[in-house]
Amino acid sequence: MVEKLYQSIEKLSGSEVRNLLLNMMIKIKNMQESKDLQEEMLGELYSLYDEALGVSQNKMEREFNTVHIACGEHTAGGLRYGLGRGNKVIGFPDFFSIGPIWKLHDDVGRKHRYEWLKDHINMEMDYMEEEYDKRITKTLEEIDAIPGNVPFVIWTAENVEEQTGMRYFMYLLKEKPNDVFLINTSLVYQELFTVNDDQYFHHTGTIYPEKLKEMYEKNIAKLLSAEERSYFQKEWMALSESKEVLRIWQNREITFVNEDYFDSLIISTIQKLHAEQGHNDFILAAKIVGEVLDLLEGSVFDAFLEYRIRELVYNRVFEIRGIPKDMRSYSVRFR
Repeated sequence: MVEKLYQSIEKLSGSEVRNLLLNMMIKIKNMQESKDLQEEMLGELYSLYDEALGVSQNKMEREFNTVHIACGEHTAGGLRYGLGRGNKVIGFPDFFSIGPIWKLHDDVGRKHRYEWLKDHINMEMDYMEEEYDKRITKTLEEIDAIPGNVPFVIWTAENVEEQTGMRYFMYLLKEKPNDVFLINTSLVYQELFTVNDDQYFHHTGTIYPEKLKEMYEKNIAKLLSAEERSYFQKEWMALSESKEVLRIWQNREITFVNEDYFDSLIISTIQKLHAEQGHNDFILAAKIVGEVLDLLEGSVFDAFLEYRIRELVYNRVFEIRGIPKDMRSYSVRFR
């Protein structure tokens, strides 16, 4: 049995393994916090075990009446846990805030994007080869195979990642007769729950699964008309004509900016860290990225900031100590 479990895990992609682990950790945490739920949670852990073995996979694939699409497996994991049975959740395995989206709906565009990411972004090669290539192809096939009588729910929020992804998903569904619903979690959260000044949720993935479930159960998903779907599809086509590699969400619009847009913030952050040190010693790239992400409230992919640090090294703004194979393996300082 252990050997069979090992073989089953080996067949999973990296994102599938992460999603499985996330779901297990959430259930274990809930078991610790509530004795009343322990028996129910234990049953769900058994289901996850069966899923990993492939025992109930085919059965589970047939038992859904709604399909949800979200950006990324982390967000999808929260939705799977929150929504429960009867809902199939597809987490699109890409990050739409950075990198070219030129003709991304075609093979030539996906190849162009893959080559840019491979050449510029520090990511493990097994992710690039397995996740970006094979996983995206599998996900596109999965969306295309959904029967025409099953409604789609697209989850988005007030950030460039999910807003770009939403328009892309709308384009993918342009030939499908299915009803399409839209949920903007940032706006819905403000409407349904008490929001403190420092607790504005810009990302669906930061919202607790229980809150996502409550949003969905209150029937706040908006059914899109043919005209609204066409509007978003046309917006995607306009976006996909550009070869720019960086986008921001500004005044509720997707705006293309130069790829050095965040360089001045990176530089000022290092200046601040040097001042705190009292001298210009080397600073770990991961620390710089973390500081900038806090200022930007996570509105850009961390690997893009690491790429820009390397570009500033190449342009002789910074000097480097270590080998830049990832953001935790090298440090920089001003020349």
